[in-house]
Amino acid sequence: MELTQMLKMVRLTEDELIGGFITPKKGYYYIVLNRKDQNGKRKPLWISTGLSAIEENEAEAESKCLSTRIQYSLDLKNGVTDKTFAHEVPEKSIAHDDSDENHSANPLFADLLNEWLAFRHPDNIVVGEDFNFDRTIKLNTWAGYADNIKQNLYPTFKAYGCTVQEITPDLLKGHYAYRLKHGKKKATVAKDYTVINQVLNYAVSKKMISVNPNSAITLHKIEKYNAATLNAEQMQYYLEFIVGDIIEIPILLGGFYGMRRSECVGTRESQFDFQHKFFRANHTVTTAVINKQKIYIPSDKLKTDLSNRTYPLIPYVEERIKAKIAENKELRKLCGSSYSNEWLGYLCVHPLGEIIDPGYITNRHRELLKKAGLQHVRFHDLRHSCVGLMMANEVPMERIRDWVGHSDIRTTVNTYGHLEYQSKKKTAKIIQKSLPLKMAGTANL
Repeated sequence: MELTQMLKMVRLTEDELIGGFITPKKGYYYIVLNRKDQNGKRKPLWISTGLSAIEENEAEAESKCLSTRIQYSLDLKNGVTDKTFAHEVPEKSIAHDDSDENHSANPLFADLLNEWLAFRHPDNIVVGEDFNFDRTIKLNTWAGYADNIKQNLYPTFKAYGCTVQEITPDLLKGHYAYRLKHGKKKATVAKDYTVINQVLNYAVSKKMISVNPNSAITLHKIEKYNAATLNAEQMQYYLEFIVGDIIEIPILLGGFYGMRRSECVGTRESQFDFQHKFFRANHTVTTAVINKQKIYIPSDKLKTDLSNRTYPLIPYVEERIKAKIAENKELRKLCGSSYSNEWLGYLCVHPLGEIIDPGYITNRHRELLKKAGLQHVRFHDLRHSCVGLMMANEVPMERIRDWVGHSDIRTTVNTYGHLEYQSKKKTAKIIQKSLPLKMAGTANL
């Protein structure tokens, strides 16, 4: 039964439900309720479940914890404030200090999440101030952290009611396991792991804890996405099909050069040198949602240093780029003051000059593939298709790495090694030569 339905049956709201969690102590699972005294001072209530702290008992302990939280909340709602639970542990036997003066040294983990988020904002980081945080992060990355904390981690750990010093490897394992059991992908849970790990590293740097409990947990390897690709014939047909479409340029750049979506959206006229027949991929436009408002973030800082790369201008691409530049100039002239000047010089803009949203490119690409009668491939899979075509024509891995802008050839091999076909073809010929069997139809002749 879902928690919401259960609370409805006992006439409790989620706001009325006391926070609580289970934690192992002295070989047993304990329930810790986030109780407060009459002055609002935090005064946790520890209750033994009587269950040994082993994995087989974890689900039963969680169930007991929820039942205890509901019963305590009902008693509190009905005015019963002095009830003593069976197996309640005297406060003196619990080795932790809840005094107000020590609260800042041992805050609720939920509050520490927000403190770290404010500290980690790109505008607030001083590079080199702390060995754990010697690099700034992009605003869209920070916004992703903020969304995860607001929508997921903060309410979860607020409900647990645990302080940073009460965070244990077992509690964290329980959180990750719960998320996986309820249908979250490993990649999503890995994002939880990343944020929690950084927050606990921050706690170590502030001397709130001596060891990061998350470091005791090893994430299983996330399954690679099995990308679909277009072959040469399909790619040629698709590129001819989308001529003149509003997202023609991103598709061209993705298909011919394997450029990332953010790099395609960020392409500007100034990156092209038509006299010397080359252009530079050195600018991106990404999005972030902050305070429920979407913003567009132009940046000259790419994913890696080698992502700043120079490409030769393929004649067909040059022709289409020049046509797009001419079209944008004509639209700016026709629209006059109605034309947006914010994104002047960018190629991927709407008729009135507004930047094309990256999400729109993804959705429009899906529609165009369907209209063209082609299989669905993600926009990023155009990058995979580009690499596949290079591998089919025996382009060495080193050159592919430079073309797609990987910082390490191991990334190229790990990402695209399964597409490498020519070496497998040569291997097949060696095996065939070693085992010179006759065709089945002529074997007994």
